Amino acid sequence: MTCNRGSVRWLRIGMLAAVLALAVALPDSARSAEQAPYPNRPIRLVVSFSPGGTSDTLARMLSEHLEAAFGQPVVVENRPGASGNLASDLVARAAPDGYTLLQAANGITILPSTHGERAVDPVRAFAPVTKLVTQPILVAINASLPVATLQQLVALAKTEPERLAYATPGVGTTDHLAAAMLFRRANAELLHVPYASNAAEIKDLVQGEVKVAFITLGAVRPFLASGQLRALAVTTPHRVAAFPDVPTVAESGFPGYEVTSWYGVLAPAGTPPEAIDRLHREITRVLQLPSVREKIAALGAVPADSTPEQFSEEIRTLVRFWVPIVEAAGLGLR
Repeated sequence: MTCNRGSVRWLRIGMLAAVLALAVALPDSARSAEQAPYPNRPIRLVVSFSPGGTSDTLARMLSEHLEAAFGQPVVVENRPGASGNLASDLVARAAPDGYTLLQAANGITILPSTHGERAVDPVRAFAPVTKLVTQPILVAINASLPVATLQQLVALAKTEPERLAYATPGVGTTDHLAAAMLFRRANAELLHVPYASNAAEIKDLVQGEVKVAFITLGAVRPFLASGQLRALAVTTPHRVAAFPDVPTVAESGFPGYEVTSWYGVLAPAGTPPEAIDRLHREITRVLQLPSVREKIAALGAVPADSTPEQFSEEIRTLVRFWVPIVEAAGLGLR
């Protein structure tokens, strides 16, 4: 059987037409899932802390409400380790499609100063979605310590340099650097006692094994209420509504001093803007629910309100902010 050139040309044209017709027909079926509005499959929310703490509680509360809003499962996955860097690395390497998210603490902005290139760069690796909550850090003391103000604590510390100990939940944490900032500015030398967990820190603080601690409000709120501990100051720029009589560090003789702990949600860099926008809108809505605000208050936290752009700029600012503080504390590039 033979074909002339004209027949071959028409055969090729016919085959091309068939292919084009198939391509036109496919989007209504094969590509329908891809074109469905975000999200159209389960979302993974990776948490950089162990189950049971404030971060985990917050993540599970958030996932419950997002599941109802999205009609898709939102699975919380705890990946503690390496000061939060393990979870950051996992999410930074995930596909930037909005289906793998990170709930991180502000500690991710410290790690570039303390861990150098081993740390995930939060500026380059992530597309910030929103800040969730802020948490005040308290200067808390055992009730037996004979001081009533932060200034009196500093004066007591100066009488016996490096004898009065203060506890934090670890070297290089926000709590530790908040203390290092304050005592350096006050020209006071206290002995740092780092703990592996808030639970161990609180136990020794309540029992009087250590008399002073820098610790988040949610961790010690019951012991403040019982009178076993007392709060001398908060590190935030404003007083805390739950304890209006506790002054800020800035009000206590150190104007301009401010350190705030927070949790926020981030996606891998390159995540589509429409996914970031949808996540931001739904999370913001959830944070305004009265029942959610009550639970957040019970955790000793305050709902935050930031756009992705504002959150991104804050992360950039904090990465720069911590560099001289980490160096002054002798913790650079551990």
